[in-house]
Amino acid sequence: MRKAHNLKTTMTTFFQQLSSAIAAGKPVCLATVVKAEGSTPREAGAKMLVFADGKTVGTVGGSLLEKKVIDKAVELIKTGKTSLEKFSLKDDDKTGMICGGKMQVFIEPISSGNQLYIFGAGHCGLALAKVAAETGFAVHIIDDRPEIASRERYPMATSITIGDYDKISKEIDLPADAFIAIMTQGHSADAVVLQNLITKKYSYIGLMASKRKREKIYNKLAKNGIEKTLLENVKSPIGLDINAETPEEIAISILAEMIELK
Repeated sequence: MRKAHNLKTTMTTFFQQLSSAIAAGKPVCLATVVKAEGSTPREAGAKMLVFADGKTVGTVGGSLLEKKVIDKAVELIKTGKTSLEKFSLKDDDKTGMICGGKMQVFIEPISSGNQLYIFGAGHCGLALAKVAAETGFAVHIIDDRPEIASRERYPMATSITIGDYDKISKEIDLPADAFIAIMTQGHSADAVVLQNLITKKYSYIGLMASKRKREKIYNKLAKNGIEKTLLENVKSPIGLDINAETPEEIAISILAEMIELK
């Protein structure tokens, strides 16, 4: 009975960590032993979480077999693809195990759902956060002004990050299916954030800018070596063209564009 209770507690903790990762928009892979034949270190159903930095929760068997699974999972987090890995636990398979059995491990990136990262906590950022949260998006606010990006002002936000735009946008680890809206308080900050994020692939990346401002930023990024094909993937001016003027109207146009893309 004690063993069953401990197993239940372990699995509860496992899925709590998975749920927390999804809620926070943290990239994660789920590795599951789907087939085990003969003598193997784990049975079918054994699970392991693998995060983008290679950290894990749970185990699918240890040794070099597990390292191979971890390396593959980290790779799949970047591509969003799934993979079925087959292992023969013999010396000639270089798994580090000589159990003699066979295992198959299915590795799948877990979608973080609708994760929206808003760079800029001004009037438009607030309006977008409100309507996005009401339509099922987990909203993440990034700004360098603590008096603007406050919990009191953004009670609907899943997370609030305060600090230097350049440092944050360089170091932040976003899921491949993230939605990103860049609407900081200045051209230079917009350009910095866009340059740091544009080389990675996301579901949506939009820049709030007039055509004139957009060209100014694009020219700057082009001089810094950003390819034109990457800039073409940016939604700018951001949002559907509905002649939006107020922050609330702009927010609706952006949300509509994201929903249309989904």
